Amino acid sequence: MRDPVAYRIKYTPHPHVGDKWCIYPMYDFTHPINDSLENITHSCCTLEFEIRRELYYETLKRLNIYRPFVWEFSRLNLSNCVVSKRKLQTLVFNKIVNGWDDPRLVTIYGLRRRGYTASAINEFCDLTNVTRRGNENMISFYLLEYCLRKELDKTAERTMAVIDPVKLVLENVPADFKEERKGLLFPKDPERGAYPITLTKELYVDRSDVRLKDSSDFYGFAVGKVVGLKYAYPVKVTHIETGENNEITVVRAELLKDSKDKPKSYVSWVPVNESIKVETRLYELLITAYNPNAEDDILKCINPNSLTVHKNSRIHSHCKDFKVGKHYQFERFGFFCVDPDTNPDGYIVLNRSVTLAEKEKQKAMKETAAPAPKK
Repeated sequence: MRDPVAYRIKYTPHPHVGDKWCIYPMYDFTHPINDSLENITHSCCTLEFEIRRELYYETLKRLNIYRPFVWEFSRLNLSNCVVSKRKLQTLVFNKIVNGWDDPRLVTIYGLRRRGYTASAINEFCDLTNVTRRGNENMISFYLLEYCLRKELDKTAERTMAVIDPVKLVLENVPADFKEERKGLLFPKDPERGAYPITLTKELYVDRSDVRLKDSSDFYGFAVGKVVGLKYAYPVKVTHIETGENNEITVVRAELLKDSKDKPKSYVSWVPVNESIKVETRLYELLITAYNPNAEDDILKCINPNSLTVHKNSRIHSHCKDFKVGKHYQFERFGFFCVDPDTNPDGYIVLNRSVTLAEKEKQKAMKETAAPAPKK
């Protein structure tokens, strides 16, 4: 056994006790004693601590106190993520992220704020299992996203929402036009209920669904194109207005209530007078390197587009529960979670926990309209 160092003497003021104490016990000495006093049954460590096991047992033997069982296993490395305290500290102190609870970090507070649940994380751990194959294995972050997406698909209510709103005006209906439609809270299980959504003359659609120049691979709004409004009817675009810097401001269209032709796509929308203004925060991977552990300078691997904030997003007004941690699925845009920055004065912030799977996005675009309400 190597010659252990039990204490360190350091004549430097401590941030809490000042100059009252200068002797500091080392990790190898305090670790086994703490585990013993706390009646830990199994002390689980990663493989680099295997060489310290003998010292762990010897310390407890000399003190003649209870000895837990030590078990070393491979580190769980997530792709495109850092879990090293030193690297996390670098990100926080350099203000790359907004503190230790930033949703882009995989700290406990960061994951909770992003909207990850304990059950989703537990399923992820069950899928990856525990091994002793080495600390170099990398697990794709997308597997963790899959576990959360799978859970929220069953538990998060659907709602209509637009991230970056553009006004859509239906020109061939009167100003007081109203028709109640129904959106499904859980489309895979219609018996779990629906919410009313009113089709009116003025609606909001998402800017990503509007283009000035059409193309064969685009299924949104463009002049002359017919697009379906989800749970409602097709509309035909007649004109698109622009403002400064050619930015789209208004889409004008005709409502085709009697059309028998099926549109190629159905887009999300919310009524102007039945929507709530919210701030949405869209997160992407913070680290561009698949294996950040192999990088000497983590600051060179930062994704500049890891956070996009939209302060004027709109969510349908049937959503009334904005308790921190509450989940909703925005149709076609993913799963969102209420952020602690939400306040009682009505300022609502939602973080995107995870996007829809690519095939789910495509499916949502092609879903047909809901049947017309019975008269």
